[in-house]
Amino acid sequence: MLKGYKRYRGMICCMLVMLLAVVFTSCSAIRRTRTGGKTPAASPEAASQAVTGVVIQNDTEERQLQIRELETNVISTLAYSVDSVIQDKYKEERYAEEVEAGMILQANYSGKDAKLVSAEVPDDVWEYQEVQKFSFSSDENMMRVAGSKYQYSGMTFFAADGMEIEPMEFTNQDVVTVRGIGIHVYSVVRTAGHGYIRLANHSSFIGGMAELNGSTFVPVSENTLITAAEGTYRLTLSKKGASATKTVKVKKDKEVTVDFSDYKEVVTKNISEVTFNLKPEGAELYLNGTAVNYSTPVTLNYGKYNLTAALTGYETYTGVLEIAKPTVIINIDLIDEKASASSSTPKPSATPSSENDDKVTKKIDSSHTITVSAPEGAEVYLDNVYKGLAPCTFTKVIGSQTITLSDLGYVTKSYPVDILDDGKNVKLSFGDLVKDDTESKEE
Repeated sequence: MLKGYKRYRGMICCMLVMLLAVVFTSCSAIRRTRTGGKTPAASPEAASQAVTGVVIQNDTEERQLQIRELETNVISTLAYSVDSVIQDKYKEERYAEEVEAGMILQANYSGKDAKLVSAEVPDDVWEYQEVQKFSFSSDENMMRVAGSKYQYSGMTFFAADGMEIEPMEFTNQDVVTVRGIGIHVYSVVRTAGHGYIRLANHSSFIGGMAELNGSTFVPVSENTLITAAEGTYRLTLSKKGASATKTVKVKKDKEVTVDFSDYKEVVTKNISEVTFNLKPEGAELYLNGTAVNYSTPVTLNYGKYNLTAALTGYETYTGVLEIAKPTVIINIDLIDEKASASSSTPKPSATPSSENDDKVTKKIDSSHTITVSAPEGAEVYLDNVYKGLAPCTFTKVIGSQTITLSDLGYVTKSYPVDILDDGKNVKLSFGDLVKDDTESKEE
């Protein structure tokens, strides 16, 4: 009986010890919670991680963001959910589905399962939207935008329609969004593109001028092809007092043919025949940035035109020409660069205007040429002016301009080029055009 009592007493003691241990542990846990003590550290793979980079893809079906680090090719694929908190550069919350390719984000995510916890645009990121005036200098890897120069590199994200492209595939008809930090450009994304207008059955206007919304002017030839930003335009052809107007819709990367076979000759008022007398012989004439053949009178609608006359070795003349009469004669004598500053130049019936300040004055190097050698057989256009079939050679024009290549059955393509004033001939060669899989051109 004594043994049973001792066994019973031992069991009671063990139970008391266990009860005290539980009470002590609970009190310790309560005390940690109340005093804000740290919880045990999570395993390394579950720790939060961060990446700062450019969004190169937002897969809304898979609900994933692909972010490429700013200075490397390392790409992180992060899954997002309704719990992911995303802020734009104005610190406003956005749905993850609204995140655009090209955005620069600092993303925080779970290292264990790569789930996006939060993301925001860093404070030092700058952004230009709806940019219509920009240029690239491939020799310096520089981009000019908003009046400033920025550096781009092999890590810069260039994209259009969800696909990465080369800088040379942008044209001055495109609209882009540019983002970067400091002097560095990290993304350039095309938000609106360009297309092409081809004329058909327009023989009555060959030698005249084509106008788009009264701002773009292109000489009309047998092979006229006009590069224009996507949108709807009022296209007017005019020659010797006659004109025809049609509405045309330009779609991105598409060529639309405008047929003038239904044209009936009608003499129109407010059309002028302008005779240009430029000295010395060989000077080039530009109206609104487009080269014009002035060997015969030029047909122009009444209105104002930005005029440039240029020749190598002479001072370039710029001004605004206002046409308001049926016939006009314009005399321009360019000044030799070596002439004294007191020399005067007869000017058109207009004065220089701020309207011309944003125009890039092109300089003609009549001693040298530009040769486009490939793709063979393609029509070659320099700033909408037909130059011939590749391979073809024409007078060198210095500055930023656009080469357009077109061939039947292939997709028309434009390339911006920077022609340097280096006293040398220029040779250009472009890749083969891509087959056009569309059933027919739009009319």
